[in-house]
Amino acid sequence: MARKEDKQPQYLPLIVKAKLHTGGREYEKLKEQLKGQGFTCNQMKHIVREGNYLDGLTVYLSKWNYDNHESWHLYTWEDTVDEKVMLGLYEAEQYHPDVAYRGYKDNFEQFKADWKAETYDPGMTFTFKEEEVEVLEVVQEEVDNIDHQETKRLAQQAYDAQMREKHRRRKRESKSRGSRYKKRYF
Repeated sequence: MARKEDKQPQYLPLIVKAKLHTGGREYEKLKEQLKGQGFTCNQMKHIVREGNYLDGLTVYLSKWNYDNHESWHLYTWEDTVDEKVMLGLYEAEQYHPDVAYRGYKDNFEQFKADWKAETYDPGMTFTFKEEEVEVLEVVQEEVDNIDHQETKRLAQQAYDAQMREKHRRRKRESKSRGSRYKKRYF
């Protein structure tokens, strides 16, 4: 018979219902804030528009231990705000790091078609800063039943085994290169 502890989930993130405060970004302030990060003027304009679309929306966000709880992650949203979220994420697509390969650069019709067909994949996590989020309700508390010391120990074991195999492979390769005597040309 399985014990009750065995049925507990290993990890569940914190999930909240929250209101976003992402609007009102001024282009000049954003330009100064993002200086040196490689954003173009057009990309920064998309960031401003994205913030304006998402401003005031009530959505569900999550926090995870894998990023040390540093950011709120977009989790889901109600159907009533789907159109605004779609417009905000389309603007975000315009400054996506892989924008050239994703097919959405200045192609709203393709983005909208994929969105409606539910085949859109952002390819990354959409996050918000702490000051952009007003928590309204906690939907799910974080559950962390992971033995972090054991996980570190197992990760170190796997790394050590990988290094030993790499060393063995190099040793075998050096022995199999034919004769040890090399013809020298003087």
